Amino acid sequence: MSELNFANARIVLGNEVIRGSISVRDGRIAAIDHGTAAHAEDLDGDYLIPGLVELHTDHFESHYKPRPGVRWNPMAALMAHDAQVAGAGITTVFDAVRIGSDPETGDMTEDVAAQVGAIEAADGTDRLRAEHFVHLRCELPTRDCYAHFDAHCERAVVKLASVMDHTPGARQYTTLDHYIAYYQKKLRLTDDEMQNFIVTRKAERDLYSDRNRAAILKRGREVGLVFASHDDATLAHVEEALADRVSIAEFPTTLEAAKAAHAGGLAVLMGAPISPAKACSM
Repeated sequence: MSELNFANARIVLGNEVIRGSISVRDGRIAAIDHGTAAHAEDLDGDYLIPGLVELHTDHFESHYKPRPGVRWNPMAALMAHDAQVAGAGITTVFDAVRIGSDPETGDMTEDVAAQVGAIEAADGTDRLRAEHFVHLRCELPTRDCYAHFDAHCERAVVKLASVMDHTPGARQYTTLDHYIAYYQKKLRLTDDEMQNFIVTRKAERDLYSDRNRAAILKRGREVGLVFASHDDATLAHVEEALADRVSIAEFPTTLEAAKAAHAGGLAVLMGAPISPAKACSM
């Protein structure tokens, strides 16, 4: 039997914070006391909190692809990401892996396989501090989104998927001005090139989005995945999510959508910025 004991800690419980001690046996909390404990590590009044669960972070991707055209060793990228996650108090993390190729990203097939494969390999060899799962970020308006989903959805580390649409003027980018302000500078496009880019993105949404959404939801239910909607902005978006039996509303972009999602029984996930060294969506 392995045992850890901590004393003189501010222990965060469900509805109060107490000053006391805690005993852990075989990886499980065995006792929480208001007093001190013998042969315990003195935490000198530091907070002792439950491990945080991170449901959506692109932090692994940012290590794997630190700048355009550069790919780092996926296992090294994962372990660097894992160290920062654990340092932020996160003990379970769903690493978001984007699926679906477009002109901005190029073909994602090898990138998806490299990231999911690294998480799977690390999980199988007990290399990581935190528990890692895969969250497939399904970019619906892309030609190969379903192919990527089908290739990876049955892997044991894949537990969560989100259905998302970053088409200009929709959801996250509720106005074209917002979309243009972000993407024109990022992609270094002229005004005419930007307009052509927008037209192409909208055409791809009309061609791929609905059929990808239906196919992914059907296949995901067959393998038991949990689903999230993404960037819901209107009541219609929330009604669609409820009809599709998703469990989580990720980052609703309006108060109206957030309230409707909560009223409909969805778990509402919001985002928060952290320092660059710990850039996770809490």
